[in-house]
Amino acid sequence: MTPDDIEKLANVDNRSKSNAHRIDELEESTQALNELTTAVKVMVTKQDNLVDKVNCLDGKVTILESKRAKRWERLTEKLTWLFVGGVIMFCLSQIGI
Repeated sequence: MTPDDIEKLANVDNRSKSNAHRIDELEESTQALNELTTAVKVMVTKQDNLVDKVNCLDGKVTILESKRAKRWERLTEKLTWLFVGGVIMFCLSQIGI
């Protein structure tokens, strides 16, 4: 083996060690990225479930609000008819009927 061959072999060995170190760092980075991807998928699933629950609750609140509004409308309608009937009865009593 010539000195050039030995130098080339040493350079290849150094490069190999450097590449092995870089590959190890990339593997760690890839593993962290995979864990992050998994965490994001879980978060998306939980967010989708949360959106479904919020939509369900929104529908229930809308129903409850409409029931209260209908009750108030019926009450005001009955009070109005009671008042009108009282006025009519008062007028009829003044006429003598």
